[in-house]
Amino acid sequence: MADYALFGLKILLIFFVVYSLIKFYVFFFIKYERRRKLLDSSYNGETSATKVQDIFLLVMALILLGLLFISGGMQYISFITGLFVGMLLIQLYFHSFSKPLKTEESPEPPISPIKIMSYAIEASPGRAWKELVILTVILVWALYMLLTAGFGL
Repeated sequence: MADYALFGLKILLIFFVVYSLIKFYVFFFIKYERRRKLLDSSYNGETSATKVQDIFLLVMALILLGLLFISGGMQYISFITGLFVGMLLIQLYFHSFSKPLKTEESPEPPISPIKIMSYAIEASPGRAWKELVILTVILVWALYMLLTAGFGL
């Protein structure tokens, strides 16, 4: 059972690491106008664009955590350190977007705090460059380790 859990965990982690790296690529290589159109269509006059996705991701987080425990690969000090580093990086990432948006960058009503944050991130993703560099280095290392140590490639 532990071997199957570890295998499934590795596969899911590779998926999420690659997905995260693609999101960083979109921030810096897709023009703002295109990203803005996608964001506008995602919100489509609502205050949230991710209600279904958030439920899915919460379930995935619980699955990943469950697989980690079942696999026997949990090392408490690494897990706790990673948890706090991740939480701090995300907090610092959000704090990078405290500058008010220009009128042309602001979303259409109805406006919610998360909607403002989403539009601020799309308008200037480079404001959080330090956090994004650290996250990218961690994710590239994670993908390398999953492929080499995890699957022996």
